[in-house]
Amino acid sequence: KIKAQQLELEQLRKQLDALEVQDKERKKYVSSKEIVDLIYKNVGKKVNMSTIKRWADEGYLGEVIDEKEKFWALQSKQGKKRFIYPKVQAFTFLYEKGFLMPEYEVLDRVLITNQEHHQVIGIVIDCRLHKGEFLYSIQKEGKFEIAKDIKESELTLASGEVTKE
Repeated sequence: KIKAQQLELEQLRKQLDALEVQDKERKKYVSSKEIVDLIYKNVGKKVNMSTIKRWADEGYLGEVIDEKEKFWALQSKQGKKRFIYPKVQAFTFLYEKGFLMPEYEVLDRVLITNQEHHQVIGIVIDCRLHKGEFLYSIQKEGKFEIAKDIKESELTLASGEVTKE
């Protein structure tokens, strides 16, 4: 009985490892539903699934992947086939079409919340889309120092208070 339990434990560990690897890999992709929601959030336009399918068929969104087939270890939604697309190609296409906008604009006052900069406030100088992610250049407040390639996920709008390094 102990041997059977040890074998089951080993099997569960392998499944957990596969789950962790697939969860990390899945973050590099975006689903049709996520694209629809993203467009609505960014520009307020409702796009239907047939439009996403047409873009995919024409190759604008990159390689079309069956989510259930590629990410078998992850729990997926029930229903028909769910297609996902590489974020880099999909986001580049959406950005060029004007459906994807950076969250922060030039001259927005933002708080950098990453390890390297320890909650520094600065002003957005510019923004660019790189590998499916918006990267910002931020001039630190009260200095001429510029922090480059700050990810959008590491920024929040700054309130009126100023914190020092």
